[in-house]
Amino acid sequence: MPGQASAEPAGHQFPPPCTTGSPTCVRETLTTMRDQLRPLEDHCDHRVIFSFAYLRTTEAFGDAAAVAGSFADPGWVNAEDALFARYYFRAFDQWAAGRPTDVPPAWRVAFTAAATTTLSAAGDLLLGMNAHVTRDLPFVLAELGLAGPDGHSHKGDHDRVNAILARVMDPLLAQEAARFDPHLDDGTLRYGLGRDDLIEMLTAWREDAWHDAERLVAARGTDEYAVVVHTIETSADVRARLLRVLLADEQPSTTSVPRDAWCARHHASDALPGAAPTGRGQRADEI
Repeated sequence: MPGQASAEPAGHQFPPPCTTGSPTCVRETLTTMRDQLRPLEDHCDHRVIFSFAYLRTTEAFGDAAAVAGSFADPGWVNAEDALFARYYFRAFDQWAAGRPTDVPPAWRVAFTAAATTTLSAAGDLLLGMNAHVTRDLPFVLAELGLAGPDGHSHKGDHDRVNAILARVMDPLLAQEAARFDPHLDDGTLRYGLGRDDLIEMLTAWREDAWHDAERLVAARGTDEYAVVVHTIETSADVRARLLRVLLADEQPSTTSVPRDAWCARHHASDALPGAAPTGRGQRADEI
């Protein structure tokens, strides 16, 4: 369970893995993501869907953050990027190490589903997004602080990320369809859920995450804090289980054989033999 959050950081001394808010934080995070992605791609591991999407969105964020004036507090958003990724790396590594009880429930659902043959690529993507945004993001925001040392709210910078996600979604889905599963580029996932709906849903989840972070920061005492933590964990877990049921048979086949064959032909057919992917190493902890 994450520790009790403070209302704001002391000056601009952020928690590990990025204590300065330097653009180096983003570059090092991207290096770790690329190292993690390669074996997932080579083995057509279903976890590649979220991992690839996370890499592309982080690249887009890094490009935007490098432009002066894009964010009111670049140091805060750079530190957020690094800390946010660390939550994902931690869950990924605990699962890969065979310690599922140390993995948050929403991530357990996502990783379990990725290991099956009945979930669609869209399902893998949505389960990863749910676990990372609905579950992880509130703790990240609360740990960093929702306001700067001068009292200004970081909500504006939080909302600016939504525009980056909206810009990257179309090319991201097209790239994933070309490499891993052609059905990701069909335009509609299921039940009329199109790309615009996906962006709206992700934006809504990010808004909920901000409000959950406010509740974490406002909690008085460990008991009240524990109640908020339990609510966040439970809500993310319930949503993950519901998404898994709804999206299990979204692709035309009831197995992932066509999807895996597509991946093998379009990406991994020339991959060198090697061990199946496990964890991504310790690079994030060295930032």
